[in-house]
Amino acid sequence: MSSLLQNYESECQVAINQAKVLLNNARNDAGVVSKGGKSEILLQIQGYHDESLELIDQMEIELNNTGNSLDSKRRASYKAKIRDYKKQCQNEIKDPLKSLIEDSDRAQLFEGRHFDNDEQRQQLLSNHALLQRSGDKLGDATRLASETENVGAQIMMDLRSQRETLENARQTLFHADSYVDKSMRTLKTMTRRLIANKFISYAIIAVLILLILLVIFSKFKS
Repeated sequence: MSSLLQNYESECQVAINQAKVLLNNARNDAGVVSKGGKSEILLQIQGYHDESLELIDQMEIELNNTGNSLDSKRRASYKAKIRDYKKQCQNEIKDPLKSLIEDSDRAQLFEGRHFDNDEQRQQLLSNHALLQRSGDKLGDATRLASETENVGAQIMMDLRSQRETLENARQTLFHADSYVDKSMRTLKTMTRRLIANKFISYAIIAVLILLILLVIFSKFKS
């Protein structure tokens, strides 16, 4: 599962870098300011942005499915990377893309370009749809992150409860073992005393028999 996470991360980095490159080209290259070129580049940037969010979602799902196969240090590292990739998608792709679209819309409206009203309206609707899809993707990613965090918190609570239960059971077993040891020592002491009392009884009986024999012997002798 670790290799699958690495693959998702590598693909996500490529998608984010491609989106950044296109954004820089769109801002710096005056040749793409034309209506057709601008729309094509915006669509490409939006596509890389959506792909990045989908890969981030896959990374979160895969990270949740790893169970105990990842140690806590690597798990925390991946969580930090996911948060960073989300910030990059928001701050370095979505926000600049939104600004680029708004600049393009203003240029179309106020710089004397001669478009049909229907064509302008279609362009604005297309740009708005781009922003809407981007916002929906980010909202889904945020919601998934929140749900994942809640599930993780619940799992941690369950594990803590199970740990406490096991700890209590261990303490109970420890006390039970202590009681067994005490019982064994008591039984051994009682056994030794019974054996000692048995020998004392045998000795008393032997003395009594000897006294009886002495009495009988003295009577016959007299």
